[in-house]
Amino acid sequence: MRLGAGGWILACCVVVMSGSAFGGNLSASLKNYYAEYEIVLQCQAQAQLNADDAEAAKAAIAKIEAYYLDKDSSIDKAHLLKAAVADKNEGFRIMARSGSGLRPYCRQSLHELLTKVEEIAPSAAAQ
Repeated sequence: MRLGAGGWILACCVVVMSGSAFGGNLSASLKNYYAEYEIVLQCQAQAQLNADDAEAAKAAIAKIEAYYLDKDSSIDKAHLLKAAVADKNEGFRIMARSGSGLRPYCRQSLHELLTKVEEIAPSAAAQ
């Protein structure tokens, strides 16, 4: 079954809907950003993104993680990382079935990380 352009949107939604869209809590949001980062790493390994993209994602996730852990230091990071890998794997399974290619999915995950850093930058500077 070919899902076309909507397939990668659906795969991106797996990450979002698996947590913060329903609960809205900090842990679920951080898990979603960890999943986006895991996607970027796998995309780089599959030559869908370059090393500069991966470095930008690495810097972004470090800032995002610091932001969320500063808000709630009780977040179980190890549990979130494990769940993020499962979300990433599910997203890639959906993309494989869609047949629409990985590049848009990879770019979207990178974009999500970079956008979040821009969003939290004013908050971090104010603290």
